[in-house]
Amino acid sequence: MDWKLVVTTALAAGIGAAAGVFALTSTAGGGIEHQADAKMLEIGIAILREPARVDDDPMRSWAVRVVEKKSGVSFSDQQRAVLLKRAAGGR
Repeated sequence: MDWKLVVTTALAAGIGAAAGVFALTSTAGGGIEHQADAKMLEIGIAILREPARVDDDPMRSWAVRVVEKKSGVSFSDQQRAVLLKRAAGGR
């Protein structure tokens, strides 16, 4: 099995779980700020789900920072590299 597929699948599962937990806690608190945070997290995850392109480095970097901040989950350097598609020699 390809290690990139395993890492990508694990990251997707982790991001999905973090988004689910965040959504549950944000709806329990209710306020407008929590709704905005949940929406920003959704946008960040949507960006990272798309395949990386040559010209989207700034947007993917922004999405990683948003997901980390809004979910409270910090990525390791290796996870961040995979999300940015710079692992194993880059593009």
